[in-house]
Amino acid sequence: MSKVIKHWFKHDFYSSNNNKIVKLDYKYPVVGYGVYFKIIEMLYQNDGLVEYDLDFLSHALNYDREVIESVLNDFGLFKIHESYITSKRVVDGIREITSKSEKARNSANIRHHS
Repeated sequence: MSKVIKHWFKHDFYSSNNNKIVKLDYKYPVVGYGVYFKIIEMLYQNDGLVEYDLDFLSHALNYDREVIESVLNDFGLFKIHESYITSKRVVDGIREITSKSEKARNSANIRHHS
């Protein structure tokens, strides 16, 4: 189960200007961006790791296997470690969310136990 429950993640409003995203959008207009963010969402839901299983991902995203493989491998947006997909962006985001949650929990405990 994910450490991040029903939470949001930052979507930088300059994402579409990132050179990697521009190249992705050039090759797969709109669709590549959608696949990218669906995978980002899956990573957040799974503590930053998703199994690198193209058949499963194609089914889960309801999209073409070759496009998903290209999005994962051709633009430097994801890291593939052994048989898992990860993203520094997501790992950093989860770390930030859990850190803020921990600080808020500690502050609440201090207020309620004082």
